[in-house]
Amino acid sequence: MKKHLNLTRRDLLLLAFGLFMMLRVASAQSATEALHSGDVFPDISGQATSGKPIQLSNVITGKTAIVVFSFSKAAGQDAHRWNDLLSKDYCSDHALACSTVIMLASAPRLLRGVIVSELNRTMPPSMRNETIVSYQSQDSWKERLAVTDDSRAYVFLLDPSGHIRWRNSGALSEAEFEGLKDAVLEQFRSAKPHSVQ
Repeated sequence: MKKHLNLTRRDLLLLAFGLFMMLRVASAQSATEALHSGDVFPDISGQATSGKPIQLSNVITGKTAIVVFSFSKAAGQDAHRWNDLLSKDYCSDHALACSTVIMLASAPRLLRGVIVSELNRTMPPSMRNETIVSYQSQDSWKERLAVTDDSRAYVFLLDPSGHIRWRNSGALSEAEFEGLKDAVLEQFRSAKPHSVQ
């Protein structure tokens, strides 16, 4: 009887371990699945260009938000153009929470400090505490954002609960920016109907 109980415990332990490993694999797969409209945007942390630790959720939680991602120098230039327009229309008066995520995992370690210094030199001081520099998980973020062209920025409009309501389909253009403006208006209408005229 005692031997039978020991075997059962061993079998249960093996079964539990097997289930645990299956869940880990499933979790890892879901963590890198491409995001779609309506999905909750995952959190990301890193260092602000000002040098402080920063977490995206602390910048955008509970607000309509725009998040701009870049994965290369060329994408950084596209992100810069997006941010110039966004700061004029939405971010300067805090109508929306705005954050930029700069992925630098592929940048040579010796150049990272120079890159961040250059970013600080070219961006408004108000953006330095809302810009996240990340040196990790670049490939998994490319999968999540369905990056097919890392020479452009990837822009997301999130509702106050963190769900994706719009994403750009190309580099900055008049049509892309108009699409974002329409999505922002729609979001404002649904959140505060009385505030839109």
